[in-house]
Amino acid sequence: MFSIRRWLMCVVLASGSSALAATALTTIQDVLYTATGSRFNGVVTIAWRSFDAADTSNVTAQTYRIQVGNGILYVQLVPTTNAVRAASYTVQYSNAGGIHFSEIWVVPPSATPLRVRDVRLAPGAVAAPGPPAATTVQISDVVGLQNALSLRPSMGTGFAVSRAAVLNAIGSVDGAVGNLTDCLHVDGSSGACGTAGGASITFVDAEIPSGAVNGSNVTFTLANLPSPTASVALSRNGLLMKQGLDYTISSNTVSFLTGAVPQPGDTILASYRLGGSLPGVGFIDGETPAGAINGVNTFFTLTQSPSPAASLALFRSGVRLKSGADYTISGNGVTFVTGHVPQTGDVLQCSYRVSQ
Repeated sequence: MFSIRRWLMCVVLASGSSALAATALTTIQDVLYTATGSRFNGVVTIAWRSFDAADTSNVTAQTYRIQVGNGILYVQLVPTTNAVRAASYTVQYSNAGGIHFSEIWVVPPSATPLRVRDVRLAPGAVAAPGPPAATTVQISDVVGLQNALSLRPSMGTGFAVSRAAVLNAIGSVDGAVGNLTDCLHVDGSSGACGTAGGASITFVDAEIPSGAVNGSNVTFTLANLPSPTASVALSRNGLLMKQGLDYTISSNTVSFLTGAVPQPGDTILASYRLGGSLPGVGFIDGETPAGAINGVNTFFTLTQSPSPAASLALFRSGVRLKSGADYTISGNGVTFVTGHVPQTGDVLQCSYRVSQ
């Protein structure tokens, strides 16, 4: 009789315990190692302050110790990342040699086991999110925050939304003043684009000069006046022609020389500039590199160093060459690769940009 009553009492207590443990627990399961690579053996002590779980259950403050053997860690904890107020667990690892180290865990809800790395809070990070506590944190309470804020630019009196940012004399951010179509200069001033040191240059690309392509007409007309005339890059069927050797230019008129007159079916294209300048940028047009064209010499010299080097457009008898495959460039020196050395009778010309 006594045994039956005792059994019934155990059933009631077990049922009561299940009812109290309504909050879903997250399992943390992992294998711990020491820095030497051996498995950790010792005690893991988990402590926490009172907090309200996601279902408003009151989780009282407590310390829980787990004996870890052969590195095996297994523990189930109430999630803290969804708690009513931010909460976390303080975890200490110790063995016969004393406390090795401690860390903070923030535990999210999870139906599958998590590893320690999934719950470990990085040093300096803020604990799990939640409604703000009643305590007010002052800037001075956070080490280094005031210095960090002092390094950030503040909003100036001239700040305006949808304006380019300009730093004023005290380092605050103001909005640039001017028309929305203006260009902004490096000194913070603004003005119509192409003025006060701005870019004012026009390029004409792939224009078809007007004139009959019939094998006898030698005169063609460009739609604009090239400035400078050396900027004209004239190609016939994809091959770059050389000014002074294949044609001449007077004003906007192109005159082909004997032996280079366009034949029926030929395609003539011209590209050129219309004047103006770009601050800090210069153009070198139609230059012939200095050096003997004899099938033996591999090194040629430019009058200036291209800047950038990739701006160099080098042509051999009208065919554009590829840097690295046909030649290399260092400063103002061009070295041709074996198999691509200019032969007697070849025509070299190049164009590139320079810094000014």
